[in-house]
Amino acid sequence: MNLFKTCGEKLGPGMLFAAACVGTSHLVQSTRAGADYGLALWWVILLACFIKYPAFYFGSAYAAATKESLIASYFRQGRWAVCFFSLELFVNMFIATSAVALITGGLINNIMGFGLNPAAMTSILLVASSILLVSGKYHLFEKVTTGFVVLFTVLILVAVSLAIPNLSIKPTDFSPLETLDTKTILFIIAFAGWMPTAIGASVFQSLWVCAKSKDLKRQVTPQEARFDFNMGYIGTMVLAFCFLLLGSIFMRQEGITIAESATGFAGQFMGLFTQSIGSWAYPIIAIAAVAIMFSTLLTLMDACPRALTGMVNTLRPQAREKNHSLFSYNGFIVLQCLGAILIVLLFMRSFKSFIDFATSVAFLVAPFIAFINHRAMFSSIVSQELRPGPLLKSWSLLGMLSLAAFAFCYLYFGVFN
Repeated sequence: MNLFKTCGEKLGPGMLFAAACVGTSHLVQSTRAGADYGLALWWVILLACFIKYPAFYFGSAYAAATKESLIASYFRQGRWAVCFFSLELFVNMFIATSAVALITGGLINNIMGFGLNPAAMTSILLVASSILLVSGKYHLFEKVTTGFVVLFTVLILVAVSLAIPNLSIKPTDFSPLETLDTKTILFIIAFAGWMPTAIGASVFQSLWVCAKSKDLKRQVTPQEARFDFNMGYIGTMVLAFCFLLLGSIFMRQEGITIAESATGFAGQFMGLFTQSIGSWAYPIIAIAAVAIMFSTLLTLMDACPRALTGMVNTLRPQAREKNHSLFSYNGFIVLQCLGAILIVLLFMRSFKSFIDFATSVAFLVAPFIAFINHRAMFSSIVSQELRPGPLLKSWSLLGMLSLAAFAFCYLYFGVFN
């Protein structure tokens, strides 16, 4: 019991972060990368996670050090910082949420054989998620999501372990692509754009650390925040490589093309597991897949309204009263639900293009979010002893420059070329 209690206190926001990552960047983009390019894009996962680490980590570290979320720092830095975060929040709140809802709906349609219109299934999921969050509590939300992440991770590792003997590896498979056409460059940018997720999730991480502190009735220590975040972050990297391997083994080697529709892709995704583990495991895999995707959906639908509520509370201190804050959170959940349904109705016909657009937009604002996170972590609000050392500071600056270079490449090849 003491072990479970200790784990419960040390883990939480990092697992929510891992759940938020699984949906689009891992399940869709990593699998597509394996199916279309084999193992050649392994370095994209490693590079994207490396250059983004400081920006994400600062979300947890800032909240643990200051007892407030990054949103408060954004307002201190000026309206320009709030505007860039608002753009990032819009992408997560509506585009990312609708993408994850589409995939989850496709999985349920494929597994249960409902045959419902994708828009109808997605709408049902979004409404159900809204109802659960409005009536739920952070503690239950965190525990359920953590359990789903652990279960799904175990299944992924088992599937990859059983699939590796079927992998035909040549030294050239790990070599960079010999030719890079515009289509490939744009896919790499889109792949990296949401790997492991959009940088705006750093704000969600800071909000979850604050919520965790409230749930524990004490402040999360910087050491606990670092341990929890690193566990979640390493987990997201491992899962990304697992999906890349599965896509390469069961799709590229067998000449399978990624489906354009969410329901079609969901069927292919389930095939990755049944081909590896066996059809006998289909019910277990089906439950775990739906559970983790539904957890990802719940995570996004909790995080975005929580961030908007934090912005309202910062602008209007009187709104911090419990009833006011709850009303804002619930109202924003309803707004997010309706907005995501509208986007699904407008853009669901081209599933892959929809995902690429969402991930690319997220990458364009990434350098600015990384910059304001850096300024927040090294501001006077954070005590000197809790600020990162020279190594992490240099790492953060390198990450910002790299993200800016990727954004420039996207503009050059995707807009001006």
